Parts: sequence; structure tokens; C-alpha cells
Amino acid sequence: MALVRMKRADALLAMDSEAAERIWSLALARAVQDEMGVPLRITGFRLERRSLGELAEMLPEMALICALDEGAGEATGVAVLDAALMAGMVEAMTTGVITPADRGGARRPTRTDAALLAPVLDRALTALEAGANEAGLSDLARGFRFAATVDGARGLSLLLEDVPYRLLAAEVDIAAGARQGAVLLAFPEGRAVGGMLAPVVADGDFTAALAQQVGGAEARLEAVLIRLTLPLGAVMELQVGQDLALPRADIARVFIEGLDGRRVATGKLGRNGSLRAIRLVAEAEAPALPAAPVPARVERR
Repeated sequence: MALVRMKRADALLAMDSEAAERIWSLALARAVQDEMGVPLRITGFRLERRSLGELAEMLPEMALICALDEGAGEATGVAVLDAALMAGMVEAMTTGVITPADRGGARRPTRTDAALLAPVLDRALTALEAGANEAGLSDLARGFRFAATVDGARGLSLLLEDVPYRLLAAEVDIAAGARQGAVLLAFPEGRAVGGMLAPVVADGDFTAALAQQVGGAEARLEAVLIRLTLPLGAVMELQVGQDLALPRADIARVFIEGLDGRRVATGKLGRNGSLRAIRLVAEAEAPALPAAPVPARVERR
């Protein structure tokens, strides 16, 4: 019986691949055109079933990996842009000019890249959801949106559940071939394509073991005194020794944030022996933000 269900699911996957390609191609092309002002074309597409381990092995080198959630605050899916394509999209949004791949070179993605491209991704996912609803592809219409960036294959393996995934793998080019690259979109196979149920059976022993491993993993936190927004032109002209005003900054009110930028605690800057330290405080204990700006000096690091 299980073999019959698997064969039926494979048949549905093959039948719906064409519809998924049409919907995702249109959603992604419109999002890139609306947000970036450049055309995008999908040159290759496949819809597959993959395990979490297989997904991790497929990640391009130095890719921008974006965790997706379905509105419940828990990452359940993933979108991936390879480094060359990501760099071209960022160039289009910041300078309006896309450098050819052979001159642009690959670089490691940053949180700034993710912040710039998150609206493009969310617009494409919104259109994918609407198109899937119209086509009756329930497994695609699940309200996925950008949640956070993920640090490599190991981070992805720790973040997502070890269940079967639907993979939409697309090869695209933007700006009439100025840049080419891969876009991967994967989501858990909780509901099979075409409305057929494919529930995932939870393994209590595995869940407990995973919780034990995750509980002992390192978590990187950042202490943020203040975030400053400046025009891109002003940032490009920064010089060593230049004074910057940090309005509303206060060493008695330092925010502790995770890699996804979400605030997890508030503290005060101080010392612990010869080391700088942050003493965590309750929000009620934190002083009100000052109105007067505090000058700061740009130093060579």
C-alpha cells in the first residue's frame, strides 16, 4: 500500500511540474521586474522530492540561504540564491547597473544583501501562493515568507525538520543574460501536490535527540548600541576621523540580537574584570532613550 501511495505521489508530481513551472516563472519574473526594474527569464526548471540531507548537499557555494516560515514564526522552508545571481540583483537595486559575472566575481552574502532582497522574495512568494490557489496546488499555497538568513548547510540542517521536501529548482538569467544563476525553493511535503495528503510521521526519539544536539550548539549574539541609517552616497564618502552623530544612543541601553536581527534581550554596557561585558536587565529596568544625539568618531580598524 505504501508503494502504491508513493507511485501515485510521483505521478502527481510529474503532472504538476508544468503548472508549478508556469506559476513560479511568472511570480518570480514579475517580482524582479516590479522591485528591480530588470527582466528575468527562467531557462530551466524541475520539481523534485528531496530529503533534508540532499537539499543541504545541493546548496551552491557562498549562496544566500533564506529560511521561510508560514506565519507561525517557525522556519519550515528555504529559498536559495547562488552568489553570482544574488550579487547581480543587489547591483541592480543599488546602482542600476549589473556587472557581467566574469568581472563581478563571487562574494559571501551579508545580512544587508538579505535585507535588500527580502521584499523581492516575499513578492514572488505572494504571487506563487495566489497562482497555486487558482491552480489547486495546495502544497504550494502555504503562505511562505522570508524569516531569516541561514549560515550554510549545517545551519540549514539544524533549523529544518528532517522530512521529505518539495524542491522547485530553477535556472534563471536577469537583464537579458547579464547574470545567470540558480534559485532553489523547498518546502516540507506536509500536503502533497494536487491536494493529496502526505502526512509526516513524527519520531519522538529523533525529536529528543535533535533537541539535545541543538541545545548544545553555539548561538552567535550581537550587542547593538544603535542602528544608524545613512544615504548610500554618505556611506561611500565616510573617512577615518569623521564624526558621526548617534542620536538616542545610550550605553545603559544595549540591545542583544540574534543573527536574524530579532531582539532577544536588553542590557547595560560594563566590565567583567579586564573584559567588556553586558549585564542583562528587564525591559522595565532599561532607561528611557535620550533625545540628545551622542557624537561618535570613525576609527580605523
